[in-house]
Formats: sequence, structure tokens, C-alpha cells
Amino acid sequence: GFNDDEWGLKPDQLFCFDLELPIGYIPVPVDGEVQSFRKVPLPELVEMLAVEVTQEDDSDNLWKPNTGVVLIDFLVRHGAIDANEAGYLELLHGLRSRT
Repeated sequence: GFNDDEWGLKPDQLFCFDLELPIGYIPVPVDGEVQSFRKVPLPELVEMLAVEVTQEDDSDNLWKPNTGVVLIDFLVRHGAIDANEAGYLELLHGLRSRT
């Protein structure tokens, strides 16, 4: 789209909210935006994101690029990705930069 970079991202500002759901709650997609929802343990999510970023063919992407950014932000805010992670400062800069 317009102003997308090589990763498919554009300089948008997204407002994200964490919503804690009751155990056993199963969300149902009804707006046509997503095909399905899946509960994933945080370590598995980190691995899924790492694979998504390193694959060359984007035809099998699990999510849109901006969704990956929101997930990474969640993982950082909840300590699943911390300062001991290689490239942590660059990751924070990328999440918080305006360009």
C-alpha cells in the first residue's frame, strides 16, 4: 500500500489494548478481518515470530506485518522478550521510532 516499506509496514500509530479473557473463552471471528484465532504459549509465539521474519517467501505468512509488530510489542511489555535478547535495543528503537 501507500508509504509501505520493504517489510510491508507504514508509519502508522496503533493504539493497542490488552484484554484479559476468561479461561476457556473462545473468540469467534465475525468481522471478516481474520480467519481464526489460536491460543499460543508465549515461547511458541516468540518462535513463530522469528520464523516469520526470517522466511523469504511471504505467501505462507501467519499474519499481516503490522500484526507482528503488535505481537512483538506485547511480548516486550510482558517480559517474554527482555534486555538479554540479542538485538533488544534495536527492536525497541524500531518499535518506538517515528520513521
